[in-house]
Formats: sequence, structure tokens, C-alpha cells
Amino acid sequence: MALEGNLKDFSLSDMFRLLESGRKTGTLHMESGDAEGLICFKKGRVFFASSNWNRESLGRRLVKAGVISEKQLRQALGLQKIQKKEKAGRRLGQILVDEGYLDSKVLETFIGDQINDTLFDLFRWEDGQLRFEPDETCDDEDIGISVSVENVIMEASRRLELWGRIRQKIPSLDAQFIMGSGPGDKSMEIHLKPKEWMLLCFLHGGRSARELVELTGYNDFETAKILYGMYSAGLIERLGATDEDPAAG
Repeated sequence: MALEGNLKDFSLSDMFRLLESGRKTGTLHMESGDAEGLICFKKGRVFFASSNWNRESLGRRLVKAGVISEKQLRQALGLQKIQKKEKAGRRLGQILVDEGYLDSKVLETFIGDQINDTLFDLFRWEDGQLRFEPDETCDDEDIGISVSVENVIMEASRRLELWGRIRQKIPSLDAQFIMGSGPGDKSMEIHLKPKEWMLLCFLHGGRSARELVELTGYNDFETAKILYGMYSAGLIERLGATDEDPAAG
């Protein structure tokens, strides 16, 4: 029997803890207007999550992140196709590890990060319907790696707290930024990472946070976090911000 609820009456954290305590296996569906999300559980642990904003397959996400090459993905998918005909049970992630294309720890970390990124999107929903279907097992998405509900909730809470601070300086994705005309003294101590350099280069002439998300392929949280750090250090300025604006200080 399906378990249903509404986010206004039953938080996502409460639902997660209920499924964890019962060691439930199945799929939790979320709907809010046109937005949809799903989280797959196995014995009370999360092993897959997707939403409107994150529906790429594992292989495509690994290539996009530069973890494996396009050629390696094609070869692994070819092996997977052959094994399906032979009724072998290796998942794509296991094939990639067995073939030496990536380390198992790297894969585990990558999957954990991808789950946390998607769940952070879903934890920000303030309204929506929840429906848990115990008969939907998401077997095609199960690569043998899962994360505990408690870790998921702790990570979501940490990001939500940081998101609250970020929103004080970046009130929306439409906020526009440009390279700072006169960076402060703190900027001399900063060593930018490759992702930060890329984003900073795109700011020549000014762009909105939303445009940066589209140009870089980073999610909104990662983009906003980088902008927040550079804005706080004086490396960039927010267009239209005034001294009286709380987000400008």
C-alpha cells in the first residue's frame, strides 16, 4: 500500500526517517506543479535520486564531470549490453571499476555527491505531494552504492544553512555580477580553483547567476556558493547593489 503525505504537514526529513526505521525498499515520488522528483530506497538507505533538473544517466554525468572519457563510457556500455544478453548482473558502475576506468572510492564519492545535490533541490521545496510506492524498486539505477538517511539529512541541513547566508548577498539567480574594479586586501590571499577561475572569466562584462549556471553547467548551489565567496572577498561586484542594500555589505 502506498504511503502519502503533503510537505506542509509532513516534512521530507520525517518521511525519510520513517522509511529508514522501517528499512523500506521502494520509490518516493514528489510532485509540486510541474516539478517532479523521485528517491529510490533499498532497506532504508538512499541509492538514487532524480528531479526535473537532474535526469542525466550516471555515465553521462561521469563524462560531463571529466571523471571518465566518452570512449570509456562507450566501451563500458558495450560490455553491459553484451552481459545483459548473457544474463550477467554487473552494473555500469561496477564495469567501470572492473575495467580500471575509475577507482571504486571515486565512484562512491561521485554517487554520494550526485545524490546530495539532487536531494538539496528537493529539500528546498516548501509545498508538494509525497507518495511512497513499495513496489517500485528502481533496479536499473541500483549500482550497489547507497547513503544513509542520517547523512543525507545532515548534509541537506548544512547546505540549507549556507544557502540562507548566500541568499542575503545573492537574493535570486537573476542577480548580476561583474569583476570588481578594486578588489580588497583580502583578495591578495586568495588562490582560486579551476572552477572559480572559469566562473570569474565569464563575468567579464557582467552576467547573472542564472546565465553562469547555463554557461558552466554547475548547479545553482555550486554557482551561488562560488559567487558568494568571491563577492565576500571583493573580487566581484553585484550590479545594481547600493550601500543601503543589506546584500551589498
